[in-house]
Amino acid sequence: MSQPKPATRKSTSASSQEPDDVFVSRVLHASKWAERNQQIITVLAVVAAISVAGLLYYRSYRRSLGEQAAQQLELIYQTVAISDTEGAKTELGTFLERFAGTAYEGEARILLGDLYLRDGSAQQAQAVLRPIGESPSGPLELQAATLLAAAYEQDGQAGEAEEIYLAIANRSDLDFQVRDALEAAARIRTERGDTEGAVELYERAIEGLEEGAPERGLFEMRIEEIRTATSA
Repeated sequence: MSQPKPATRKSTSASSQEPDDVFVSRVLHASKWAERNQQIITVLAVVAAISVAGLLYYRSYRRSLGEQAAQQLELIYQTVAISDTEGAKTELGTFLERFAGTAYEGEARILLGDLYLRDGSAQQAQAVLRPIGESPSGPLELQAATLLAAAYEQDGQAGEAEEIYLAIANRSDLDFQVRDALEAAARIRTERGDTEGAVELYERAIEGLEEGAPERGLFEMRIEEIRTATSA
């Protein structure tokens, strides 16, 4: 006959502690660790407080700087309005040194670049506009890019101007801006003898224009002129 198996005994090891006992044990352990490392905790608390205070100060500083920039730019517009071009250029140069990185930097660069273009200072205009106009994406950058392309043209750098115009045409969401850029790039291609490339851009500019639209008629006339001149 088989003998009965002995009854299984319940383990009484430390691993069977109640959850409350484990929680209390951990709290006591953390408390002892805090007592032993009180200096470290104090230092960390001070560093955290300084970091928060620094962040709040930086935000306040940037807000104040932005307000100052807005006020200063408004005064510069008044200088431009009274036709004091040289004074405005000097003020804008100082503005860009002081308020670089604010939300008004781009607007100031566009204004200064435009002033340089008006008096034929193409290279100065390029230097001012290039940081925001060389690779345009947003509305302000696209506006700067248009001026930058004009500065390249004024300086005889047709290839660079065409590249910027095409970047505008490829990235702008505004139909009129796309058409203007394509027309300018097509004009440059025509001037250097790339008639096929010019026609290609004019045809691209026509896409989406309704029959009878003034711009459509103008572009079609340009295409016809190019083809006539080529076949002559």
